[in-house]
Amino acid sequence: MNKLRILIFTDWFKPAYKAGGPIRSIVNLVDRFKDVYEIYVFTSDRDLNADAPLEGILVDQWMQQDGFKIWYYSPGSMTYKKVKQLIAEVNPKKIYLNSMFSNMILPLMVSGRTGKVILAPRGMLRVSALSIKPLRKYFYLSFLRMLNLDQYITFHSTGTDETKDIRRIFPRAPKIIEAPNLPVAVNQDLQILKKDKVTLRMVFVGRMHPIKNLLFLLESMQSLKGSIVFDIIATTEDVAYGASCNSMIEKLKDSMLVNFHLDLPHHHIKSILEKAHLFVLPTEGENFGHAIFEALAVGCPLLISDQTPWRELSAKKAGFDLPLQREAFTEHLQMFIDMDDRQWQEHRQGAWELAKAYQQKIESNNEYKLLFNP
Repeated sequence: MNKLRILIFTDWFKPAYKAGGPIRSIVNLVDRFKDVYEIYVFTSDRDLNADAPLEGILVDQWMQQDGFKIWYYSPGSMTYKKVKQLIAEVNPKKIYLNSMFSNMILPLMVSGRTGKVILAPRGMLRVSALSIKPLRKYFYLSFLRMLNLDQYITFHSTGTDETKDIRRIFPRAPKIIEAPNLPVAVNQDLQILKKDKVTLRMVFVGRMHPIKNLLFLLESMQSLKGSIVFDIIATTEDVAYGASCNSMIEKLKDSMLVNFHLDLPHHHIKSILEKAHLFVLPTEGENFGHAIFEALAVGCPLLISDQTPWRELSAKKAGFDLPLQREAFTEHLQMFIDMDDRQWQEHRQGAWELAKAYQQKIESNNEYKLLFNP
């Protein structure tokens, strides 16, 4: 029996990693369904803001990987003519766009009215996301509505909040299917880790960009009391913002040791999370937050903003989701510093249980079958 053929357009794919969550979303999706569907991936030959191609790839040709095919295109080669030719050659039943903006306009213009297109906004329709370069995004979205392309597209929403965002921008969209993000596997067992009072090992994972709010976090840490080790795992993006963060790090007390891991490949992150007592991310907005889930999956409690889908953490003993107020973050950071091992282990267990519950939920649903099957 022939498998249903899916052609995926995405800005980046592994071994790229600097763009964070959007890469993890599509990598996990391909890994999950490559044995179910015949998958083709069309993506850039370089990482976010990189000048050179990724290592170990073939460029501007189909490359067979583990269970799927991938085309890494060189700069300037993703043209309307090339996209049209590629779609005709592959002849997919479904065309999946892993972004709302960037180069996705080309496959939309080629196949937007065929009824084959599935578009995943990946949080790009959130108010906070649209506030970045708003004029260009306004004209882009208006252009799509003017051409009535939203009438032919199936939108992939990852939750109720994103569905509301899609409805706000495309009120006439006829088909929105909610299918949750596919995360990494949860650790089967928790590694042995202890916590002493008045100490804390914390970790931040995110792009060096104002929306991830590292500067806010560093400002919230200025008055903390205790022995702190802080691992910052960040990808280069906004150089000026990074300089501001470095200036704030220099103002921290001598009792706070900061380890800066810049542009750390994704496969190195898990081992750092497994040694941490707390994952901190005062983000201004996340559609899912793969780094958040990866922390939960190894039993690392959270201290995050209330601008993500991960809510009511306190009731689940998995950490806290807070409004973006420095005093609140300072207070809860100090709370974790002062925790003894027994108190912290409760939060650790709660974090791990939350990840396991999410994993069991997505393994038992059929939303992706509704998304991909004709």
